[in-house]
Amino acid sequence: MQLKNERTMKKQLLTLFAAITLSAAVAQQNPSPSWSITQNAAFTNTSVGIRFMDAVDQNVMWVIGYDGFAPSRNYNWFSRTINGGTTFTAGNILPDTNTYVLANLEGVDANTAWVACYTKSIQSQGTVIRTTNGGATWSNMNNGSMFTNASSFCNFVVFLTPSVGIVQGDPINGEYELWRTTNGGLTWSLTPGANIPNPLNANEYGIVNVYAKHGNSNIWWGTNTGRMYYTNDAGLTWNVSNVLPAPAANAFVLELAFTSPLNGVCYLNNNGAFEMYNTVNGGATWSQILPTPANVGINDICAVPGSNSYVSVGAGAGNQIISVSNNNGASWTDYGSTGIQYLTVDFANQTTGWSGSFSDNVVPSIGGIWKYSGTAFTGTLVPTSNFSIPSDLCLTGATATIQPSNSSTGSTPISYLWGASPAGVVFSSLTATVPVITFSANGTYTISLTATNANGTNTSIQVINVQACNAPVASFTTASNPCNNVTFTTSNTSTGAPAPIYAWSANPSSGVNFLPSANATNPNINISTPGLYTITLIATNASGTAQATQTINVADCTPVVAFSIADAACTTNSVTTTNTVTGATVNTFTWSNVPNSGVFVINAPGGNKTYIFSNAGTYTITLKASNASGTNQAVQTITVDACVGLTENITAGNSLEVFPNPAKDEFSVTLPNTKESYNVTLVNVLGAVVFETTTVKNAAEKLNINVANQPAGVYFLNVQSKSEKFTRKIVIE
Repeated sequence: MQLKNERTMKKQLLTLFAAITLSAAVAQQNPSPSWSITQNAAFTNTSVGIRFMDAVDQNVMWVIGYDGFAPSRNYNWFSRTINGGTTFTAGNILPDTNTYVLANLEGVDANTAWVACYTKSIQSQGTVIRTTNGGATWSNMNNGSMFTNASSFCNFVVFLTPSVGIVQGDPINGEYELWRTTNGGLTWSLTPGANIPNPLNANEYGIVNVYAKHGNSNIWWGTNTGRMYYTNDAGLTWNVSNVLPAPAANAFVLELAFTSPLNGVCYLNNNGAFEMYNTVNGGATWSQILPTPANVGINDICAVPGSNSYVSVGAGAGNQIISVSNNNGASWTDYGSTGIQYLTVDFANQTTGWSGSFSDNVVPSIGGIWKYSGTAFTGTLVPTSNFSIPSDLCLTGATATIQPSNSSTGSTPISYLWGASPAGVVFSSLTATVPVITFSANGTYTISLTATNANGTNTSIQVINVQACNAPVASFTTASNPCNNVTFTTSNTSTGAPAPIYAWSANPSSGVNFLPSANATNPNINISTPGLYTITLIATNASGTAQATQTINVADCTPVVAFSIADAACTTNSVTTTNTVTGATVNTFTWSNVPNSGVFVINAPGGNKTYIFSNAGTYTITLKASNASGTNQAVQTITVDACVGLTENITAGNSLEVFPNPAKDEFSVTLPNTKESYNVTLVNVLGAVVFETTTVKNAAEKLNINVANQPAGVYFLNVQSKSEKFTRKIVIE
């Protein structure tokens, strides 16, 4: 497995693109007249830098921040504006910074945004997280199968439309892990390996946050060998090209941007050297821009939508610059700012753009974002071909019709030509801007739109599945009496065509978690508080909506703790507890005793303890038992006597000798010379007798005891006559 501490060189740790540390105060900055509007992302820390930025439209822009004094630390700060940057609302994406590291940010609209993450502790695997309420809450949208392999790594998530999105990951068993959604991320499908060119070798991988999109069909992303993957059918199939003349190790694609489906620019770190390349055929081939242009910012680059212009920014020493190119990256014009560290840049249209920098190092509410205030960008462009249609259509009668949404751009006039494959699709007009499309048979159809103007032609495609639809029937089974705080499963048996999407809920909802999300097909459920809950499943497809409910009784499965222990024990005798804990599986038993001096405690089967008391007195024994539902305890007291009915004759006891002690195979006992018969027993710590004999009066004073077959441990030798008793601790090795 390629270590991800190498992979995270991908973006933040490359020497040419290091995570920039704040080096200039706001008071020393001299902005360009074209970038004169200063805004603030509302982060509460000083010196916050903008790591990721995504401009959705002229009003909506999302950012992710980091600490400019400690850029290598893990942060999950985000902020959003819905009024062009006049005000921002900031917050946290994740509850902690110990689980995931944010890999990229993708804004969809004013309420919806996505982030891709990889796992912090092992620098691999990952997930995708979404908000649909402006960042108030964020939900894990992983389907349970995504990025679970040890060599997985989640690099970025990108959405071409609000419905169609791609998540790009590194190779598993020789195939890149790419997931695709057509329903806004509610469900994800793994792209077949046959549709993706194989990795160059076992060490090739994608780059964190290094991708570009254009329209609703085109995505590009680069690798660490100088190769570029690209799709022009919204991620259904992929091609790959070499940016360099030939692939090379440590040739990292760092940044890329496209002004059209054909024209693009990318940056490379080629074994430590900064290089620039451009393409005029959609990334099929690339040409190095020589000499490397002056005035280009190497931290970030973006295309200005609707124009043939790019804007680049730089933040490092000697590269604190913001500049523009109108010739596919061949040359760049400095906007004239000085002393400003520009970290990121993005444009929503020809007049609205932002660049991220650092907020003030004393007052956090000052600065951090610069907004474009220059003239509108223009340019004669090859048209973009962009349109959207539903991914599923119900054929409820003899025919079914749709009307696409055409969002193509370019210099007018633009002519359009629609097509379909296979045959059998009827257009009200093949050349209309927005025709009515009629289907008369079930099947999967590819719809194409070719846009042409005086500057050139582009084509995009969308796939639609036409089928006989059945309204959904919602049904599921789940545990009827689960335990609180114990995760249980669901089995979704709903039907419908096309396959429904799902929304799960609970009433009451407090303390109820659906894992991995409330939109999963078969989520696991964890409920923290006992009680009655109604679980609801809503199934929705193109034919309608249905719901099913079940009432479950969540039980308090905290252990019921009880145990018994004999009372009136004698000193030096062993006493074993009897544990009668009931309830769900108990994870831990914890025993304690007060006082704890003069007590020898040994583990016994079943979570019990064996106690041997050397001092008389009253002892309190406590047992705590815990499981996922909670913890309970029980307390017992035991009175330990000195057992004075048989007293130990100190003089005689001194003549009782044991040798050797510790013993191995055998030890001998020298009995007191009292002319009495003695009962001699050897017991283990559980109280089991392992040796017993009775001597006769006037017997020989030495007794040999064989212990060769006894396990090592602590034993007790009891020597007792009618009038006296003696006890010695024996250790067998």
